[in-house]
Amino acid sequence: MQQAQVNSKIKIMQGNRGTLILAILFSVFAGLATFVPYVMVFKTILFIFESNNDYSLVFNYGVISVISIVIKFIFQGLSMALTHIGAYNVLYEVRKKLCNHIGKLNMGFFTEQSSGELKKILIEDVERIENLLAHLIPDLIVAIVVPITVFIYLLTVHVPMTLFLLVPIVLNILAQVVMGIIGWGKLKQFNQAEGRLNSIIMQFINGMAVMKVYNLTTASYTELSDSVYAYNSIWKDLSKCSAPPSAIAKVISESAILWTLPIGGFFYCMGSLEISSYIFFMIMSSVFLSSFTKLYNFSQSISQISAGITRIKEILAIPAQKSTDKKLLIKEACDLEFLNVSFSYNEKEVLKNINLKLPKGSITAFVGASGAGKSTLATLVPRFWDITKGAICINGTDIKDIENDNLMDLISFVFQDAFMLDETIYQNVAIGNPNCKKEDVIRATKLAQIHDFIVSLPQGYETELGSAGVKMSGGEKQRICIARAILKNAPIVIFDEATSYTDIKNEHKIQLALNHLLKGKTTIMIAHRLHTIINATQICVFQDGEIKEIGTHEALLEQNGLYTNMWKTYIENGGEKS
Repeated sequence: MQQAQVNSKIKIMQGNRGTLILAILFSVFAGLATFVPYVMVFKTILFIFESNNDYSLVFNYGVISVISIVIKFIFQGLSMALTHIGAYNVLYEVRKKLCNHIGKLNMGFFTEQSSGELKKILIEDVERIENLLAHLIPDLIVAIVVPITVFIYLLTVHVPMTLFLLVPIVLNILAQVVMGIIGWGKLKQFNQAEGRLNSIIMQFINGMAVMKVYNLTTASYTELSDSVYAYNSIWKDLSKCSAPPSAIAKVISESAILWTLPIGGFFYCMGSLEISSYIFFMIMSSVFLSSFTKLYNFSQSISQISAGITRIKEILAIPAQKSTDKKLLIKEACDLEFLNVSFSYNEKEVLKNINLKLPKGSITAFVGASGAGKSTLATLVPRFWDITKGAICINGTDIKDIENDNLMDLISFVFQDAFMLDETIYQNVAIGNPNCKKEDVIRATKLAQIHDFIVSLPQGYETELGSAGVKMSGGEKQRICIARAILKNAPIVIFDEATSYTDIKNEHKIQLALNHLLKGKTTIMIAHRLHTIINATQICVFQDGEIKEIGTHEALLEQNGLYTNMWKTYIENGGEKS
């Protein structure tokens, strides 16, 4: 697994390696050009002390300095452009790889990972890779090339004085090492606190309506306030432990003259250092040491980047659901069978020994109390979870042996909470079949009883939904989802509480839409409104993770069992009129 990940990362970089290498070369040239003006300054100082009357030399030194500065900015611009191109290409590949991998994980991953944590990894942690490739690497190259070039040149001027400049560098490195050791544990806690805070903030925003109804303030939402205080506390702790070594490193980098002035004066008084060289050392020592400031910034940023990359690796290391390359080329209805299926979540048995056959073109209704296992069994068909024991077969083929994308093609799933993209109505329907034509979309919406509503809008099918456009009722969203399913035309259809939150008018339209969608399909329907499933081929009554009763509406009523009690309660509460 780890070797596969390494190979995959190499492949991600291969397409952009040439661009990044060329950018690094340009960055090196820019770094060397940075050094040239200082050499010209030194030449000018020598000219002054040598009392040379050939002033054309000074002019030439100035021209060379200007040219080198121009060349520096040209190479720097080319380097930044290329690094950004390469960096954003890499970001695209990393995000695509992450999304593709996450799409192959079962739903347990999303239960254990909060949306805030995933958002932090997919956006913030991946974005830091751009900072590494587009900014830190060019800065790092300059921070290495310039000091080395300066150091080699200074050795030709005065060896002891040059070697002495290594002392503040060693002290600077030690300060950064100490800061890294002290701050690493705190940084890990900080990243965890930041991820939790992101998640809680998203929950708070999503629950804003409830907050307003009950007149709750942010202080009342203790989980949010606790997360904010925890984030604030760990941020302060991280700053306090990092501040002293960080300040020391900064002072060392910015106080070059405090090092060169006394030691240079000593060598000058001893007669081993000329006055021109003494002045040049005071100038170049600032260049030499300040270049390490970028290395210092690099060490700070790389700790955050490495922590983010570690989290990306952890997700990529999670085993994806396994499947073979086998494909079922089925357009008509097919058999669906559960063979001794059991399922456990976090060691808690949710479903026990389910044996059930859904014949071709049948409608099977799942009913039962909340938590009885009916929705869980339905989600096992598209492998949102993998079963603990047994097998689920489509036309006799275990779904684990069916290629994942092909399995998704075989199933249409209408969720209880209708999901809408912040796109046009047309695009929201067309995701059911990306290769469809416009007339196919219109036909699907007509069958879903939503076409008339769409064309009544000023922009029709091009109407934007979500925050940028119109808001739709629950029933209207459901019919959009049904239109998607009609367009997809999968042989297996699963409805999860599809009409539980709609009014009578919308429910009637949804039922008309279902008549078109379910014709000839093998269907699982989960419903609380029992009158909507009285004509089902078979009804399965769930209790405590088991199917206790199976039969038609009339047959189950004759048994005078669980379903009979549910039906009586439903009727007493005005179920048929709801």
